[in-house]
Amino acid sequence: MVDITSIGDVNIDLLILGKVFSKDAKDEQEFVNNIIIKVGGGAANFSIWASKLKMKVRLIGCLGKDIFSNFIINELKRFGIETKIAIENTNTGITLAYELENGRKQLLTYRGSNTLFSIKHIPLNLLEGEVLYLSGYNLLDNLRRDFITLANRAKEKGMIVCLDPDIKANINFNKEEFFELVKKVDVLFMNEEECKKVSKNLDWFKNRTIVIKRGSKGAFAIENGERVEVEGVKIEKVLNTTGAGDVFNASFLHHYYFGYDLRECLEFANEQAAEYIKEINLIDTKS
Repeated sequence: MVDITSIGDVNIDLLILGKVFSKDAKDEQEFVNNIIIKVGGGAANFSIWASKLKMKVRLIGCLGKDIFSNFIINELKRFGIETKIAIENTNTGITLAYELENGRKQLLTYRGSNTLFSIKHIPLNLLEGEVLYLSGYNLLDNLRRDFITLANRAKEKGMIVCLDPDIKANINFNKEEFFELVKKVDVLFMNEEECKKVSKNLDWFKNRTIVIKRGSKGAFAIENGERVEVEGVKIEKVLNTTGAGDVFNASFLHHYYFGYDLRECLEFANEQAAEYIKEINLIDTKS
C-alpha cells in the first residue's frame, strides 16, 4: 500500500548552471558552467523528494518511446517509487531551465508526451493511499478536464486531494472549470505570480489550506482563515532553482500528513527546498 498517489507531468529537465544570455552578448556561442540532465516535471520531482522523505509513492504519468523514457523510469525506480507509466509513440517532454543575468528564471518547455496523457492511462483503482497529489493542470491538455474526476474518486476514498496547477506559462484553461476543480481540493500550492494570473485576491479559496510560495522571500499559508508566514532560507550561491517548488510541496505535505502545524510545515518545506538547491550546487562542484 502506498501513502501517496502522484499524477501529472513527467519529463526530462536540462538545467543550465550559472547565469546565461547576457544582453550584451555579441557571439553566436556562449559557454556555461555545467548542464545537468535529470528527471523533471512537477509530479516526478514531487514523487522523488517525497520518497526521499521515506513516504511510499505511486507515480502515474506518460512518456514517449525514446531513450529518455528508460532513463526516467530507471531513475524513478532507483528512488523506490512505484511507477505506472504509459508509453506513447511520441517524444518525451523536455524542459530547458536557465537563469538570466538579472536572476530571473526562464523555462523553455516542449511538453511532448505530456500532451497525450489522459484519463485512459489512469486505472481509477490505482488511486490509493492517504493523499492524491495532482500536478501540471495547466500543461496537460488531454487530462485537464478529468482532474475533477480524479479528485471526486479520491474524495470517495477519503483521500486528501492536493493540487499544484503549474501556471508559469500563460493560462491554458477555463477559469470557471478551474474554480470548480479547486472546490474539491484540500491543499492548493501556488506561487505569487500564479495567484495574480488567477485572481486579484484569494477569496475564491476558503475553508481549506492554500500555500503560497514566495521564493527567497519565504512562503505563507492560509488555513480556515488563519494566516502563517515564514521567511526564506538564505543561500549564498544559487545556480538553478528549477524543481525547488516541487520539493517544497513534497516536504510541506510530509509534515502535513504527520499532523504538524502550519508553521512547522512551512519551515520544514523551506529548509528542504534550500537543501535541494544546495544539492545542485554540489553537483556543479564535482564537474
